[in-house]
Amino acid sequence: MHYKIVNKQSFAGRFKRINIHCPDIATKLQPGQFIKVSLWQGASVSLIVAEIDSLRGVLTVIAQDADPLAQQLGNLPINYVLHAVLGPLGVPVRIEKKGMVVCIATGIGIGRILPIVRALKQVGNKVIGIIGARTKTELLLEVQMRIACNKIIVATEDGSSECRGLATDAFKRIIGEESIQSVFAIGSVDMMEEVSLLTKEKNIDTQVMVDVSMIDCVGLCGACRVRVRNRNVLACIEGPAFNGHQVDFTDLRIRMNAFKERDRWGNLKSSFNPRENALEILTKYPLDIKKN
Repeated sequence: MHYKIVNKQSFAGRFKRINIHCPDIATKLQPGQFIKVSLWQGASVSLIVAEIDSLRGVLTVIAQDADPLAQQLGNLPINYVLHAVLGPLGVPVRIEKKGMVVCIATGIGIGRILPIVRALKQVGNKVIGIIGARTKTELLLEVQMRIACNKIIVATEDGSSECRGLATDAFKRIIGEESIQSVFAIGSVDMMEEVSLLTKEKNIDTQVMVDVSMIDCVGLCGACRVRVRNRNVLACIEGPAFNGHQVDFTDLRIRMNAFKERDRWGNLKSSFNPRENALEILTKYPLDIKKN
């Protein structure tokens, strides 16, 4: 099976929307699951799927420049044949008819929540979407979200959209005005934690999708450990969606900061370390460090 890039589009400054032809996966993948894309041997990145077109056998992923490998994926030309695509991975989110459902997302989480919104609406739920960003130009897939939701609120911190403030500010108003049966949240740790605290007070079922680093994506490396119900779980095989009332967000925040440090070093050039032993261990060097 050949997996190739059939289309791509740049938007919101630092994101690329990439269409990958992989019919054997597209017919099986469900909302909330993800795929692992190997650009070439030894270079793989895990990506949440934003759109599923089972008829054409095409999956749409969102790549952001902040991730070095995702950036390289976004720079590959159309018709480039990928080394491999592994999936479906992870556990699908629970799609049930609950009644009134709120789907709140920020940043790249907007792309990740879109298939969930569509599936929830398809089974008969009334879906209220809340999406947020710092500015209107940074919003992802706003048009698609407007089409998919019964009602949508767009919040930007600078007031360049219909609602000034954070997505959580809009959520506080909605949760006070509507009778909500279920909530799905994807975005920053702070946002998901605040949403989970608000829904816990009202005993509203809440699912959050954690965005932790995944390497092998099949539960062998342990890089995607998160604390849920006071135990370590692996997001790649037990998630990435979890009950928001059971996630240890303090531990998750620490892990996410560690991943940011990894990404900072991942962007640096590699060179052999002359200060190590004769094995010449390959080490990352900041660009401004002078060799002795």
